[in-house]
Amino acid sequence: MKKRELCFILPIVIASFVCACSNQSPQEKAADRMEKAPNKVMEASEDALATSENATAKNTDAIIYSNLAAANEVISKMPAPQLSNNEAKSLYAKLGKAVVDHINLKTAKEVRDEENAMKEIEKESKGKRQAGKITQTDYDNILNIQRTAML
Repeated sequence: MKKRELCFILPIVIASFVCACSNQSPQEKAADRMEKAPNKVMEASEDALATSENATAKNTDAIIYSNLAAANEVISKMPAPQLSNNEAKSLYAKLGKAVVDHINLKTAKEVRDEENAMKEIEKESKGKRQAGKITQTDYDNILNIQRTAML
């Protein structure tokens, strides 16, 4: 082929290629995109909803852990009562552990179990008071701590 013929044929080949690749008119392309737009809107909406739900869950977690930290701080700053003997101190230590555990519980079953444990400590305290192993003042101090912690 001569150079002249190539110069004449090459633009025709390129134009044919471009037309073959772009066989839709601008109106057809717009109509195509318009048909796909509702699907794109739905996808974007679903993505936004999922992102919002994730953000809400993370915000809820942050609030929960913030409240746990605040409750633990309050408990840690409560002054320990003056107790008269080792029996009272032992009950107080059990109660303190139960209160901290109660604050940090995650499931309803754990809450029920811990509440039962606290009732047992209260029952044990009452029994020791009646047996004369702890004083009435010790008993009152222990119950006040329990009531205060559970508010």
